[in-house]
Amino acid sequence: YLDRLSLRYEREGEPNMLAPVDIFVSTVDPMKEPPLVTGNTLLSILAMDYPVEKISCYLSDDGASMCTFEAMSETAEFARKWVPFCKKYSIEPRAPEFYFALKIDYLKDKVQPTFVKERRAMK
Repeated sequence: YLDRLSLRYEREGEPNMLAPVDIFVSTVDPMKEPPLVTGNTLLSILAMDYPVEKISCYLSDDGASMCTFEAMSETAEFARKWVPFCKKYSIEPRAPEFYFALKIDYLKDKVQPTFVKERRAMK
């Protein structure tokens, strides 16, 4: 499916025809919606395989929680490393909590020394 979509909207030598996408994430109570889950959601969205100039992600914290604010500040800092890492190595799943929780030998098919080094830095 992704290959067909790519053929339809991404032609070599032409501007990307994919539509811009706005994604809204909302949260209210950090006790019911843990900031770690919200952060993983945002990181997964930001690391999507989509042109970076055509995707916008917004967070609405209707509870105005300082806990959520501080957690999202940390998430933004981590995103500077995580998003390029995901795109460079085609990481799946793109939410770090789930990526590191899976019991798969990610190093089996990745013999690049840079991948091993960068993956360790992500942990």
